[in-house]
Amino acid sequence: LSADVLSPAAEESPNNETGNGNILTMSKLAVFDLDGTLYNGNIVAGFLNHHREHKVNRLRLYSYFMSHTPLIPLWRIGLLAEEPMRELWARNLSWAITGMSKQTGNSCFEWITEHYVAPLIRKDVHDIAMQHLRDSFRVILVSGTPAPLLEVIAKKLGIKESIGTPVKMTNGNYNGKVELPTCQGEGKVARLKLLLGENINNIDWKGSYAYADSFTDKPLLS
Repeated sequence: LSADVLSPAAEESPNNETGNGNILTMSKLAVFDLDGTLYNGNIVAGFLNHHREHKVNRLRLYSYFMSHTPLIPLWRIGLLAEEPMRELWARNLSWAITGMSKQTGNSCFEWITEHYVAPLIRKDVHDIAMQHLRDSFRVILVSGTPAPLLEVIAKKLGIKESIGTPVKMTNGNYNGKVELPTCQGEGKVARLKLLLGENINNIDWKGSYAYADSFTDKPLLS
């Protein structure tokens, strides 16, 4: 299992006493990355497979590859850090759905989920996620993947909550832009805090888990 863990969960969640004497039960989280953690793939390849198969948005996707692939050798020779490289790849992946309506986008997301992600799901990690659900953990899928696609993938995995990179629309069509911060690195932590809101103080952090496969997810793991 190539996943890092925050800390082992306690047998019982601690409780906090409220000002009126009521006992407030603390919640436990189990946070999962997607690419390389819950399945053996990269969502960029899913878009590539879909666009080739359906002959849509290929020029935009090829432009994405041509402009971002040169970042890889810069990272490998140490001229570019891994986190900003991954952030750019995640931020601009929305180019792949530029001009698509919500309905067309959903068809694309369903295809990627069924034909690319599903066959590559890691049963060992998925079983852990399902066990956390049975143990009453709040299981959350967190990824730089465009948020509407991540929602479809989460549903397929049986996970109710997901945090992806929000994508923008203009006149009912995706416009290729995203809402910052991108859900990468520190952005994952920021978006997780946003989701938790006021409930963040009611989390049993010592009893919670996080699973990821990349060094850039260290902020999420700590």
